[in-house]
Amino acid sequence: MGQLVKIGVMEKLSSLFPGVYSEENVVLSATHTHSGPAGFMQYVLFNVPNLGFVAQTLDAMVDGIVQSIITAHGNLAPGKVYHSVGVVDEEASINRSPTSYLANPEEERARYPGNLDKDMVQLSFYNDQGAALGVLNWFSVHPNSMNNTNHFISGDNKGAASLMFEKAMDPDYVAGKTPFVAAFASTNLGDVSPNTMGPRCIDTGLPCDTEHSTCDGRTQMCIASGPGKDMFESTKIIAERQFRKSFDLFSNPDTYTELSGPVQYVHQWVDMSSYQVNLGNGTTVSTCKPAMGYSFAAGTTDGPGEFDFTQGAVTGNPFWDFISGLLKDPSPETEACHAPKPILLDTGEYTIPFPWHPTSVDTQILRVGNFCHGCCARRVHDHGWEEVA
Repeated sequence: MGQLVKIGVMEKLSSLFPGVYSEENVVLSATHTHSGPAGFMQYVLFNVPNLGFVAQTLDAMVDGIVQSIITAHGNLAPGKVYHSVGVVDEEASINRSPTSYLANPEEERARYPGNLDKDMVQLSFYNDQGAALGVLNWFSVHPNSMNNTNHFISGDNKGAASLMFEKAMDPDYVAGKTPFVAAFASTNLGDVSPNTMGPRCIDTGLPCDTEHSTCDGRTQMCIASGPGKDMFESTKIIAERQFRKSFDLFSNPDTYTELSGPVQYVHQWVDMSSYQVNLGNGTTVSTCKPAMGYSFAAGTTDGPGEFDFTQGAVTGNPFWDFISGLLKDPSPETEACHAPKPILLDTGEYTIPFPWHPTSVDTQILRVGNFCHGCCARRVHDHGWEEVA
C-alpha cells in the first residue's frame, strides 16, 4: 500500500477519532492485484507507467478506506476470534521461478516439503451471541490471473474469492454490501503464480527455457496461463479453490483455536538504504540504495517485459547503459553494493523532479492474544524475503 494513501487516511482519522488511531496501530494491506487503479504513489518510478500522479485515484482510495474504518468503529462489540490452518489441496498456485528456488542452500530447502507454501491461515470472527461476522485469511498466490492485456479494474482471484464467500453467507445482499466480511489477504507470494498451466512458448507451444524464461532468447513469447480457457475463467477457478478451503476451515470448528490474551502492536520506520546486517560468520554487511536491475525489465512469465531483457542477467548492455546514463550513472558505491546485479535504473539516487523510489519503509507487528501478524512494506517469497529493491 502506498505511503501517501496511509498519510491521507491517518490525517482524516486523527480528526474523526482523536487519540484513537495512529500510524502505529493502523495497518493498510493491499492484495497486490495487477489490475488496480494507478497514480496514487508519491514516487516517480511508480507513476511512469500511468503518465503521472492521479489525485482522483488517491482521493477515492483514501475516502473508501476511511469510510470502512468508520463503519467498523461504529460496529465495535465484544466477540471471539478463532485461528485455523489448513492445506489448499487443489492446485491454486505454482512456483514461477523453480530454478531460482533450487539455488537456495540444500539444507534450507530440506526444511520444506516443496517449493510452495500451500497453507491457508485464517481468523474467524464471531460476536458474543455466536453469530459469524467475518473471516480474514492469508494464502500465498499472486492476484494476477487477469493478465496485462486486461484494461479494467479487477480484484482478481483474491477479490473474486471474497465475493464468493460473502455471497454464500448473505445471498440476498448486493455484492460488497454484505454484513459478513471475507478478506482474502496476501502473504508470501513473491514468486507464486496462479497460472498453474505454467509457461509455454506461445508461438510454438514448446516449453520455455527454464533458467531465463525465454523462447529463442527473448521473453516476449514465454507466457504462463491459468487453468481456464481464458483469464476470466482462470480467475474464477483459482478464486473458487481458495474460497472452498477458506469456507471449509470456517465451517469446521474442530480446526479452531480461540485466541486469548492482550491486543498489542509495535511499529518502526527502517532506512533500507543502509541497514546493517550481522551475518552468521561474524561479518557485518549493509543493504543498498534502491536500484532496478536488467532482470527487472524482463518481467516474469505472468507478464513479460519488452526489448531484449532477460531474467537472471548478470551483465549489462552498452546501449541500455547509455540510455539509463542519460538520467544518471550509478555511483561506484551503489554499483559495488548491488554487484553482481547490473544496474539499469539507479532509482535510489534519482531526485529530479522528486525522489523516484522510497528508501525508508515501515514495519509492524500486531498481536491478538497468542497470534502475531508481521506487516511489511515489501513482497515476501515462499520461505524467504524478496529483495526490497
